[in-house]
Amino acid sequence: MKPECSVVVPLCNEERNLPTLHLRLTATLCKLAIPYEIIYVDDGSTDETPRIIAETQRADARVRGLFLSRNFGHQAALCAGLDAAAG
Repeated sequence: MKPECSVVVPLCNEERNLPTLHLRLTATLCKLAIPYEIIYVDDGSTDETPRIIAETQRADARVRGLFLSRNFGHQAALCAGLDAAAG
């Protein structure tokens, strides 16, 4: 089913915050009772953020991960996520 809502989250070195962010974000989005997707965009992280995104994507079909080859900056990561958004 095509999502009605897409949430794009640019991330760079957020391994400590991503699990909590995901729990809070999904709790809020579930209350909307509409199809949604979350797009986590890794902007060249040097920590475990890409691994956590990949694990989250495997565990939750509503999550999509985009992995940029290097740090392009917040705005470029946001644009990449918006380009990939279906909602």
